[in-house]
Amino acid sequence: SFIHSFIHSFIIVCMHALCFLARFSALLHPITPPRSHPLHSPLLSLQASSRRGVGKEAYSWGYQPQAMMRALAGYVQSVAADVRRICAREPRCLHVPSPCYVLGDIHGNFHDLVAFEKALWRVGMGLSPAGFLFLGDYVDRGQFSVEVALYLIAHKALFPRKVLLLRGNHETRAQNSFAGYSPCLQQCCISLFGEEVGMSVWESINDVFDVLPLAAIIDRSVFCTHGGIPDPSLLSPIKTQEQLIKDIAAVPSHLPQPDPSGVGGSGLAWDLMWNDPAATESPEEGGCNGGFGPNTARGTAHVFTAEELDTFLNDYGLTHLVRAHEMRHTGFQVQHHARMVTLFSSSGYCGYANDASCILASEGKLRFIRLQHTSRPSKSSLSTRAAAASALEGGRKLESSAASSSPSSPILPP
Repeated sequence: SFIHSFIHSFIIVCMHALCFLARFSALLHPITPPRSHPLHSPLLSLQASSRRGVGKEAYSWGYQPQAMMRALAGYVQSVAADVRRICAREPRCLHVPSPCYVLGDIHGNFHDLVAFEKALWRVGMGLSPAGFLFLGDYVDRGQFSVEVALYLIAHKALFPRKVLLLRGNHETRAQNSFAGYSPCLQQCCISLFGEEVGMSVWESINDVFDVLPLAAIIDRSVFCTHGGIPDPSLLSPIKTQEQLIKDIAAVPSHLPQPDPSGVGGSGLAWDLMWNDPAATESPEEGGCNGGFGPNTARGTAHVFTAEELDTFLNDYGLTHLVRAHEMRHTGFQVQHHARMVTLFSSSGYCGYANDASCILASEGKLRFIRLQHTSRPSKSSLSTRAAAASALEGGRKLESSAASSSPSSPILPP
């Protein structure tokens, strides 16, 4: 209704106004917080100077009174609850018309998200002729996981049909509470809001993640998901696009724990969130008998061959797969007989000199847009494939061969 839409807009405007006033106040009157205050945490390097004329660091919140942060947390929880209801009503596989921008992993990189905003929707998402599809992995490893998550949640509340959010493997509590990601979403929430309020904010954000869709199809031809195509054994033997949509729709809309090894998990959701393309074109060398094999690099889910991708796309009347989940140095890579695109939208990932890219799907074509930066975020403490698996519930472990990735490696595990 109009009243409900007005309330949505009013809350978002209040959030933006509160953030603006907080940052403006901190810039004019920087205050040094007490040493015991959570904003002294090195996670976000929040430093303020008591000397007049010396401002706070860019993209930092400065020191804010506890009452102000509690008020902001209340707004966050209210908007997150509304967005949770919006996403829960969406189908598990979205129908997306073109034109549409598609973005891959962001991983708490608010700098790049703002750069994309300036390049693609400077006048606002609501006035853009294109829609926006985000493929997941919004949080962890970057310093601004809270800011990225709240930015996307707020825009989803304002433009629910134009802003579409898919679920990645980091949109689970097991992943985004893992301290090895340094910082993870949970650490960022606690650092900003304190222990008690921060945990409630973290829960509210994850309540939204629990109900995010798992896949999307652009113009009935381009299949989009975070990880990759699922094992055929998880799908119906009827090979039509309508049946594929029904199979994905059968996944529960509320899925707090998608790992199939746990209670209430879903193998189909897990494959869509975690699967990777095989690193070699040879099925035998990649251990992919029948087109699918165990994903030994991650310790969970599967890898799929180019031949299996061709079969999947042909069976369901699709032309391409657009997925995220792996870093690429140019921000994107065309693979598997030129029918798959891996997309990554966070530059300087774990300190490496990679670019961030997105796709514009329009008029039957996929156009690549790449950001180029002169500065990079600081290197994360995490650059191993083993860390992602150690965060999984059930404590699955990788073999010692899944050790630290070298800087020259073309792929890192988001």
